[in-house]
Amino acid sequence: MNITDIDINEAEKTLLPKDMHFDDERRDFIKGLESCDLLAVPGSGKTTALQAKLFCMARHLPLEKDQGILILSHTNNAVNEVKKKLHAECNQLFEAPHFIGTVQDFVDKFLAIPYYEQFYKQKVHVIDGMAYEQEVERYLKTSIWKLKKATLHLYKKGFNFTDIRIQRTKDGSLKYTRGMNDELSFKPVKKWIQEGTEQQKHEEIKGDLKIMKQAIMKKGILHYDDCYILADAYIRKYPFVKKTLRKRFKYVFIDETQDLKKYQLDLIDSIFDSDECCIQRIGDKNQTIFNKPDRDIPDQWNIRKVKYLQNSLRLTESIAKVVNPFAVDNVAGNKSESMFTVKGKRQLENGDIPPYLILFDEYGKNKLLTTFNDLIEKYALRSTVDGKKYGFHIVGWSIRRKGETANGKLRLEDIFPNCEKASVRGLNSYDTLSKFLVFGCRDYSMYECKTVIQKALVCLLRKLNVYDSDRRLFSKTRLENKIMLMGEDDFNDYKLLIYQTSVLLFLKRFSECYTLLVSYLTGSFSRIFEISTNNQVLADFCEKDFDTELINAETPSEFPDIEIESVHSTKGQTHCATMYVETSFKDYESSHLFKIKKKATRKRPEVLYPNPLFQEKAEYAQVTCKAVMHMMYVGFSRPTHLLCYASYKHNWNNKRIEKMEQLGWKIINL
Repeated sequence: MNITDIDINEAEKTLLPKDMHFDDERRDFIKGLESCDLLAVPGSGKTTALQAKLFCMARHLPLEKDQGILILSHTNNAVNEVKKKLHAECNQLFEAPHFIGTVQDFVDKFLAIPYYEQFYKQKVHVIDGMAYEQEVERYLKTSIWKLKKATLHLYKKGFNFTDIRIQRTKDGSLKYTRGMNDELSFKPVKKWIQEGTEQQKHEEIKGDLKIMKQAIMKKGILHYDDCYILADAYIRKYPFVKKTLRKRFKYVFIDETQDLKKYQLDLIDSIFDSDECCIQRIGDKNQTIFNKPDRDIPDQWNIRKVKYLQNSLRLTESIAKVVNPFAVDNVAGNKSESMFTVKGKRQLENGDIPPYLILFDEYGKNKLLTTFNDLIEKYALRSTVDGKKYGFHIVGWSIRRKGETANGKLRLEDIFPNCEKASVRGLNSYDTLSKFLVFGCRDYSMYECKTVIQKALVCLLRKLNVYDSDRRLFSKTRLENKIMLMGEDDFNDYKLLIYQTSVLLFLKRFSECYTLLVSYLTGSFSRIFEISTNNQVLADFCEKDFDTELINAETPSEFPDIEIESVHSTKGQTHCATMYVETSFKDYESSHLFKIKKKATRKRPEVLYPNPLFQEKAEYAQVTCKAVMHMMYVGFSRPTHLLCYASYKHNWNNKRIEKMEQLGWKIINL
């Protein structure tokens, strides 16, 4: 296959706004059909470049020997972004032998499910984290009499059994882990140590864990992680599976590679990192945000055969200069290779807006929202195309404290008590119906609203431990099949309910939607699924009334177009204006970054280690400092027009402030 300029010109007409064109570095990537890693800066249009490549390739289909193209990403949203502009023009990519989906989708369909069905001689019932965790809890409650005393001791102490995984190593031995990476360990028990039975007790516990795992697997209830364990076992046992997949998929493209776990990348590599295939991995290592930022972890994505997209179409030159020093991984391979540099190419009609450093403390924190709004007004951003399209966002690392004492350290919820808890949006499970309705949607499409209503019904059945006739947990399909069997009237009532409540949720008429659902849950639904009307679980889920406080907490009423959310939730987003508010994870971001090399004396000022805030190349040894740089890199690289950094004022002295002013920052002291 040879992608030509004619192909790319056609892609431009379809994918880009009028009179816009791909530059040389994008054209180079679009034409390239050899294995490589594409490192793309924020706002570089990497997804559009990938769409263009796929558009061009589709013009040359079918491939020789009827081979296919495999396109993978981390989340459904990222997959949908790739699909968005290709459905109409490249419909052949959505049919065999091609495949577009998440890595999880690929692993499930081509590896885990086939191996499970071959091994257990039955269908998989459900692949779901919540369903798996509920089954673990159910197993422990119903099998408590079977547990060894050592296991029972852990159970009574609140040991978390739900995140235990059992993997098989290359030599065939079993490896017990917490999650997929952390080796399982147990807290010391003084009595066992004194008796000299600690190792024996640990083996007894592992024996119980193995029995539990086997029982749940036999029921066809899988955690997402189980699929990777099954996939690994499948290709080890049957090496021909890898050969078959290589023959089917000649080209493999992975978007948002930085979000994938090491075991996911290792599995894909073990199959496709071969001369038979072209595998291109696309992403930005600097946008990797770890769930455990205080722990060092192995490099997940080892870069090879690097290409770059360094021109950011989102960022102005002023903002790019701020963002660039926060790139932790800015060199690929050895030191002689070219640097990864963020180059801001956006030009504003009235010139770049300078970045703002806003200094606050406990007494000035209440002025942050109005200060941000004043700057939006000052630069008339609400009247801009990007202001109307992308909006305005306040972001922070730490939204709420998790069991810690306050210690005077601020989280986002301490600064903005009514902020939207974006991190709880779009989950599969909530403890109340009100939370499902208020927080369940991210985009409020009709399809998403319908899905949220159905999730709520399925979640309630799982909370109630209601099973179908095969003693299996209900899924959406099984729920509808059950209602259909009850008769045409019941099924028509159900379909009408789903339609009416979906419309109400789409219109954000939460209270009316809630009332309609509660009436159904306590009426027809309870009759169909034989739920007692005075069931406490049902009562707790529905509550006495709709929780109106959740609506009040959703957005700041004073400026409803300013969203407040976590940095994690903004990955991949574009904003017109962003205010990054530092919060405390062990300490504030500025505290982590200001590392003093020599303290100030009467004769000389303090000497600091290189700091990215001062546009210096920093090389911190501390893991948390690196996590801070990743977080600020993501947060700072969202806006097209205005970047504000709200920082705890007690970390700033006159010399530090003067240095920021020299670099072009405007200072506001609250």
